[in-house]
Formats: sequence, structure tokens, C-alpha cells
Amino acid sequence: MAEKLVNLSPGEREDLERRYKRTPTRRISERIQAILLLDDGHSREQVARIVQVNPKTITRWVHTFDELGIDMLCTLQYAGNVGALSPAQQAQLADWLAAEHRSIQEARAWVEQRFCVRYTESGMRKLLARIYARDGVAVPVPRAAPGGASSAWQRHSLK
Repeated sequence: MAEKLVNLSPGEREDLERRYKRTPTRRISERIQAILLLDDGHSREQVARIVQVNPKTITRWVHTFDELGIDMLCTLQYAGNVGALSPAQQAQLADWLAAEHRSIQEARAWVEQRFCVRYTESGMRKLLARIYARDGVAVPVPRAAPGGASSAWQRHSLK
């Protein structure tokens, strides 16, 4: 039988079990559950199957727990992408778009020419959705909109 990856004291195990029961965030409770299962003697691969993550993820969680402690294991580090355009550049793009009806392809080309930043079509759509989520920014109407609205822009506020 392989050596246990985690050896908890009775006090540590009690603390982890209490945290596991009280944690509302599934991603954190999975990490705690993994440590508890490893302490029970399950292998890294068994725990990975139970928690439904890659075995390398289990190894990373054990390393975090051993080196940095339970508080860091229970901290989600994801911060999101900052984005390629600054807020000022996004404002310039919004002004350029508000001047006339433009396509996604035109916006991609303009941003690449103006700021030397390339966007995929889906990336540009997401960027425009973020820009248009601000109050009072013009939202383009699709070309297939009924009643001739496709040539106009509507004022729209998403909340």
C-alpha cells in the first residue's frame, strides 16, 4: 500500500470537517473533501475520480495545503482577465462605434489598426457587450431587425 499523502492530527481533521460542512462554495468544499479523503488513505487517483478533477490538481491542492496551510487552500485565486484595451481605449472605441453603424469585422479592424491589438470575432463581441453594459451607450440593432430598425441605433441600458 502506498504512503498516505496527508496525515492530519485529530484537531486538524476536526477543523477541516467543520469547514467542509460550513463552506457554501462548492470549489472550496471539493478541496477540503480531497484532503479529508487523502487522510482516510485514498490514493490521489481515487480522490481525483471522486471529486472529478485531474490527479495533478489533487497534487497541487496537497502542495498548497502543506506549504501554505488551510486558509490558502480555501482561497480561490482566480481574478479574471484584465483585458487588452484600457478603459480609455474602450471609451474611444465606444465613441467611434456611436458615430455610425459598424460591423464586428469593422470594429476588429479599427482596433487592430488603432491600438495594435487583435481580437477574434467572439472576443470582440464580448468586449462590445461589456462596453454596451454601461448606462447610456448606444447598442447596435442586428441587420435582420424588423421594421427598418436595423439601420438605426437604439439607446439601451442594461442593468
